[in-house]
Amino acid sequence: MVSAELVGNAVAGLIYVELALAVIIPAIYVAAPGLARYVQALTGVAVLAFLIASAATVYYVFSYGNLTTANNMIVHDKLSSVMLLGAAIAAALAYIQAYYKAEEWPTHPGYYGLLPLTLFGTFFLMGSLSPLLILASWLVLSVATYIITGLPGDRNSVAAAVRYIYVGTLATLFMAAWIAAFYAGLRPPLALEALAIVAIMASIGFKLGAFPFHWWVPNVYGRADGRAIAIVAGVAKLAFLGLLVRLVYTLSGGLTPFEADALALLLAASAVVTMTLGNLSALNTGDLRAMLAYSSIAQTGYLLVGMVAVANLVSAGVNPTIALAGIGLQAVAYAVAKAPLFSLAAETEGRVKGILKGDWASAVSVAILLASLLGVPPLIGFWGKLYMFLPATSYSSILVLIALVNSGVSSVYYIRFLRDAFDEADEAPSITEESRYVLVLAALVTLLLGLAAPLVVNSFF
Repeated sequence: MVSAELVGNAVAGLIYVELALAVIIPAIYVAAPGLARYVQALTGVAVLAFLIASAATVYYVFSYGNLTTANNMIVHDKLSSVMLLGAAIAAALAYIQAYYKAEEWPTHPGYYGLLPLTLFGTFFLMGSLSPLLILASWLVLSVATYIITGLPGDRNSVAAAVRYIYVGTLATLFMAAWIAAFYAGLRPPLALEALAIVAIMASIGFKLGAFPFHWWVPNVYGRADGRAIAIVAGVAKLAFLGLLVRLVYTLSGGLTPFEADALALLLAASAVVTMTLGNLSALNTGDLRAMLAYSSIAQTGYLLVGMVAVANLVSAGVNPTIALAGIGLQAVAYAVAKAPLFSLAAETEGRVKGILKGDWASAVSVAILLASLLGVPPLIGFWGKLYMFLPATSYSSILVLIALVNSGVSSVYYIRFLRDAFDEADEAPSITEESRYVLVLAALVTLLLGLAAPLVVNSFF
């Protein structure tokens, strides 16, 4: 067995490689333009380094316990390590799918430099313990994704980036309010503490697209170039999700019974409206980009159900491990499916009709990814929903029933999409070879992770 110290040092070294490349890549364009042809390869090195670091983090955590780095200010546990691996896989898929197209963007140097910075911020935000480090990581990740959203340069992407910046600024203000309350020591009075909790929940709710902070998602996810959104939705979103789970877990253990019940009720209400609104909106669109955007809102609602289970179990003094495992698996299922699907939507410009006609490799792969989001066994999305919904019944069977009904509703627009994708079309958009390979790879990963999921859950205990 490899020593714990060696693995821990390797992870730390690989993560700082991300930061180094985030500085080196822009410097190459300025100081040595003749070396610019190597920049794509350097970005690939950054993605590969992050993938290896994430896999090593999973190995370390499941073998030795929590991974601690950065003078004990960063701690990765089993949940965050699994989500980190999901973000790394999504980043790799998005990078491959955008490999050739990104070169055509007028500001493509920014993409190659900001992707490593996004990965660096993801690692730190998921594991941050200090409120100031959370804010610093939050700002790094937020600014990087704002710019990435607008990098394709088309009118829709630029407009989406402006909207995203506006929403992100509001979220950051809420985050700053929470940190100010934290350092002011606002335990009494209760009203101020409640305000601080609402502020942090609102800030992350904006980033995740949870009700009532969901309104920006269709205008950003549904309009910007999907190759850029693959990073925002498949990588950055998992970092913010990981932060929310950690906060819910921590807060629930220190609240009074009344406060804990209020927190669980707040999460449950948001979950119900978020997934219902997302699914009903997806039913009313025939555009692939819009469908994926609304579906992302619905997926956030399902994840909130898992957080309700965590809040309820922790406040009752019960170990929430099974709910945490479910959230981790569902987050991975979401990231691995959404990254290639958003990139596919960019290639087809949102058109659906005929895109999979005669392309059985892509067709089967897309069907597997959608089935995972739907929760069909034995795919990883099934295990994620199973282990989130089961413990949530201890809080409310009605909440779980609503979640199951919503999952059924989502099957309608997923099946409709597949039907339309197989229809004859006069001029169906073609799918590039790299997209076909990525879709097949994502489907295989989804299937393999689904088969391994029960073992992963057992290892959580």
